[in-house]
Amino acid sequence: MIDDIKAELERKCPKTVSCADILTAAARDATILVGGPFWEVPFGRKDGKISLATEANLVPHGHENVTALITFFQEKGLDILDLVTLSGSHTIGRSTCSSVMNRIYNFNGTQKPDPSLNVYFLKLLRKRCKTELDLVHLDVITPRTFDTTYYTNLMRKVGLLSTDQSLFSDARTAPFVEAFATQPFLFTSQFSVSMVKLGNVQVLTRPNEGEIRVNCNRVNTV
Repeated sequence: MIDDIKAELERKCPKTVSCADILTAAARDATILVGGPFWEVPFGRKDGKISLATEANLVPHGHENVTALITFFQEKGLDILDLVTLSGSHTIGRSTCSSVMNRIYNFNGTQKPDPSLNVYFLKLLRKRCKTELDLVHLDVITPRTFDTTYYTNLMRKVGLLSTDQSLFSDARTAPFVEAFATQPFLFTSQFSVSMVKLGNVQVLTRPNEGEIRVNCNRVNTV
């Protein structure tokens, strides 16, 4: 889909809209399509001149503790409220079972499941996750709707990733989880704010900092 959007833009206004801007706008529009909020997307980003697969892996992987998550976000200029808010994007989407195998079979090397898992949710995950490549919904209750069920799931101990569930067990983040679970408008309004902040992390805007890619899959040839 991103390739189709880029191809159309190159036909209408070549070398004008970056792939970074396309991705940022697409994230907003996809959110709206599943019932989420609108937010203004600032444009003018440049694409990087280097593509490294290892850089795409510099994100939380679902097993970090809350302190590590807070540190990761703070290094990007995002705070604890942004952490809990943006984690709410797990209201939609799926994860491979490889991210939860340790929780359901061998938590912290104990050969037992994570004790924080709801027992019925544990049985469901063991049924769904026969291999590490199987897929499971991040929000088992309303997987295709942008809502606050993600947060009520955490309060019921049915958060899929340990990074999700730990947000409710840590005193620094739990109050935000409770607030969003009980006040949906608070979540949607803050989600818009946090997504704008996220969209402004490490952007390239100066002429010598990047380029407008012609093809989003590769850097431009000289």
